[in-house]
Amino acid sequence: MPTLATIPKARKAAVEPSKPTPWDLPPFDATRTEQFEAYVAQFRSVFQRSDQFLRFRAYLRGLLEPGERKNVESIAASASTAIVAESDLAQALQHFVSHSPWDGDRLQAAVRNVVFGEGSVWEGALVIHDGAFPKKGRHSVGVQRQFARSLGRKLNCQVGVFVGHSGPQGYFPLAARLYLPGGWLRENERLAERIVPEEFRQPASKPEIALQLVRKFHADGVRFNSVLAEGPYFGASEFTEGLAEVGIRSIEEFSGDLSKALAEFEDFKALLGMDHFEGRTWHGWHHHVSLVFAAWGFLAGH
Repeated sequence: MPTLATIPKARKAAVEPSKPTPWDLPPFDATRTEQFEAYVAQFRSVFQRSDQFLRFRAYLRGLLEPGERKNVESIAASASTAIVAESDLAQALQHFVSHSPWDGDRLQAAVRNVVFGEGSVWEGALVIHDGAFPKKGRHSVGVQRQFARSLGRKLNCQVGVFVGHSGPQGYFPLAARLYLPGGWLRENERLAERIVPEEFRQPASKPEIALQLVRKFHADGVRFNSVLAEGPYFGASEFTEGLAEVGIRSIEEFSGDLSKALAEFEDFKALLGMDHFEGRTWHGWHHHVSLVFAAWGFLAGH
């Protein structure tokens, strides 16, 4: 699995302070293209239709091509230079990521299985933390003025609950779910009915969401011995008790390992454009984040 040190350094372009990206993605040569096609083929069963799989392949290739922006238009433009695709690839990918009925959680699970293998005890620790997605408008699902821990201040943003893995070779994301503040749910009840699945419309705290994700790992046969957690998770008694129920009793906060893992998350988030997508709908946000996980998985092996 690569750390940032394994990604070639590039010129330090002028970027937003919250998105420092002094690394470029490696260019595709014949060998890397062959590796990419073999990697992508492992995810065919995630998608029910062949057109979904082809768009997954194009979206992933666009994410992995060098470039500072990773919105749908730039992803489509980058993919089109390398893959023979649909005439209006940008429109096709916009539908694929925002509306197409495929399961982002299933893709996240497939990425975990490809990178780590199914079940077993994984060396290292779970890392549980926030991920902030700054937004200029108020039209995206879950957006309101709230605290962005990575930036140390309140701003207009979405916040995701992330569970990752920190091991000898660095940080790797395992699962994510968008946090919906209670205030947003109350103020946007009709919108939530249209764009948020019914099972996620009830208010849930960040520790509750994280515990749901960890319990799913446990149900899938994955075992961890320890957890590194940010403050709001670390201090929640129900979260600590829930972890103990699945056999995790070692929980640490503010360690050097946690700080390093969170720094790697922020750098790779910028590198792969995790927060570049507009993310107006529940499915769109989870689809895009899951696709970034899949791109990260390719980097982990190549």
